[in-house]
Amino acid sequence: MKWKKDKRKRDLSRLLGFFKKSEEKYQEVNFQDANIFKKIFFIVLSNIKSILVFVCVFAVIWTIIAYVGSFGRKTIILSLNYEEASKGQNPNLTRCNVYELKSDEVMERVIEYAGLQDDVTADELADHVEIAENDSGKTIDPLDTNTYYISTSYTVTYTKDKKIHNISTDDMVELICKAYNDLFHEKYVGTKSVLQYDLGDIDGLEYIEIARLFTKKSDQMLRYIQQRIEKNATYRSEVTGQSFQTIRRMIQNVQSYSIKKYYAFVLESGMARNRDHYIRTLTYKNDMLDIKYRKFMIDYNVRKQGVENYDSAMIGTVMVPSVNERREYYMSRTNIGTDYLTKDADFSLSMGSDVERSMIENNDIISKVSASGASDADYAKAEELIKSVDQELKDVALLADTTDKEYIKHTTKDYLTFTADTGSGRGMFVLRSLIGSALVLFALLCIAYYFLDGYIRRREDALGE
Repeated sequence: MKWKKDKRKRDLSRLLGFFKKSEEKYQEVNFQDANIFKKIFFIVLSNIKSILVFVCVFAVIWTIIAYVGSFGRKTIILSLNYEEASKGQNPNLTRCNVYELKSDEVMERVIEYAGLQDDVTADELADHVEIAENDSGKTIDPLDTNTYYISTSYTVTYTKDKKIHNISTDDMVELICKAYNDLFHEKYVGTKSVLQYDLGDIDGLEYIEIARLFTKKSDQMLRYIQQRIEKNATYRSEVTGQSFQTIRRMIQNVQSYSIKKYYAFVLESGMARNRDHYIRTLTYKNDMLDIKYRKFMIDYNVRKQGVENYDSAMIGTVMVPSVNERREYYMSRTNIGTDYLTKDADFSLSMGSDVERSMIENNDIISKVSASGASDADYAKAEELIKSVDQELKDVALLADTTDKEYIKHTTKDYLTFTADTGSGRGMFVLRSLIGSALVLFALLCIAYYFLDGYIRRREDALGE
């Protein structure tokens, strides 16, 4: 039994060589009545060197492990740089949801771009993407209920999927950014249906009405392209090689030649799918137009008569004192009754003239259709001309739409920006992990040393007996 007791004493001596009892270093402190926190404080203070050794060794090992692990992780900053973003909206004023970046639609695009259809699913890939709002530093008064802040900057982090072997982390992040950027521009930026040409169902339309529909569709495209020219007259797409000015000329050529050729042919041939019904329809339209025409002309004549009856001597006397931009005094003529009557009369005459032209055109069509002797060959030729004009408008609309999309990408390329995260990248990730883990280890060591102190005391008491 004695040799066992001697062995225990030797073990305790070795343990005491490593562990310092707080009473030995702080003899003036009364530890009998001290609470647990005070005891832990002095125990740690007495053994701070050994605790720091443990923490330093752990820090070195953890740093190596964390740094190696961070090679499979990349973080970027996604910034929304358009005006509506601060209101929580997309450029087309729909609700903005940046977390759509993790949606199946985006992830499936990434998989398609990377050619990983057989390796990973959209849900599995989304599990490796994290999104968090950035702290912009903007101060908000929590007591002010009238103020709010919508983030326009987000941190996007991708952690490498072990199933993906042939694509690097950097390349996967680039593909994720590309997929979301493409989807964003397609859904929320500059979607103009006017350039997505579709003639629609024309089986029930008369041949003359089809010509008018061609003109209406091409006029819509022409007005839109003109607006683009006014914004940027020199832009030329690298994809199509066309500018908006050349596209405008293409549309004008279709109108001036193809559509007019078709219209002239069907008009001179007097072609109609249902002759009697079409003549009755045009006759009814003319009856309605005649009522409008007479109304406009009555308005015009009444106002014209009013102007003629107005006392011309008053016109030169209606002057008001005014001051120009240089603060100089002068007498300015102001509008009087005749001015308003004249404008109204001009408007009524203009509208009446337009209605009269429509009536004359309809009467011409009625005359041609009534005397029509169009053959089956003429109708076949008309159908071919319809297909030809329709195809020309489809081609120029596709060219215009592609050029417009490239222009929108050019002008909105900075709506979304993706930049490498220098503030919370690999180094910061390792540092945060190290600090957090070291603090946890330090707390655990404090508790362990407290229990070790109690264990040593019990062993000493047992050997003393």
